[in-house]
Amino acid sequence: MRYVVGAVSDLPPGSSTIVYPDKVKSGIGVFNVEGQFYALKNTCPHMGGPLCKGKVRGTSQAELPADRLPEMHWVRDGEIVACPWHHWEFEIKTGRTIFESKQKVRSYPVKVESPEELERLKAGVETVPVTIEGATVVLEV
Repeated sequence: MRYVVGAVSDLPPGSSTIVYPDKVKSGIGVFNVEGQFYALKNTCPHMGGPLCKGKVRGTSQAELPADRLPEMHWVRDGEIVACPWHHWEFEIKTGRTIFESKQKVRSYPVKVESPEELERLKAGVETVPVTIEGATVVLEV
């Protein structure tokens, strides 16, 4: 099933939105990470929290230089989403946790299509009301 999310211009880098296709009652979060689009199921595998409503941020990483004290660095800014319930952190690009775990959030393929391509595919496509002025973000569910 294809689901039209909206115009690329409506989802600038660093932003996200949650859409609710019929087959996914919890919703799907669509994220723009530095101009690339990713989609995750809006359910945290830990306890079912609304993952995609959490903060998008980076994470800290320790560095242990041989000649001095350990240092902490902020890395991957804008690539991590933290569940608002218990702050479990997941990579937006892969759906994997940032710590060692077998837990993973389902991810969905996202395509950016031209308005002309979208017009050819409109028959039978579930859509949300949008104005298409440039490329369009389309979610494969």
